[in-house]
Amino acid sequence: MKALAVASLLLLLSSAAAAQVCGPRYDIIKKLWERWGEKQVAMGLANDNRLVEVFVSEEGSWTVIISDSNGRSCAASAGKNWTTDGFPEPGKGT
Repeated sequence: MKALAVASLLLLLSSAAAAQVCGPRYDIIKKLWERWGEKQVAMGLANDNRLVEVFVSEEGSWTVIISDSNGRSCAASAGKNWTTDGFPEPGKGT
């Protein structure tokens, strides 16, 4: 039974890795704009020198991409209902 559980887990992990969307940064950004109307709203440099960017549409869809120094980008996460409204200032509550 344990072997079946491990095999199922390995299959799920390999399926998730295969589903990851990667490609040249320019192509990924172009697709985010053309398909979902997402534009860049934030970016930062990770400790491992990869570029982390957040793209958001007016409808609230969002995507985080991570790019390496060779220009290869992968979608790290995506979702809906992005908001920047209603957060208290630091030190003014939770």
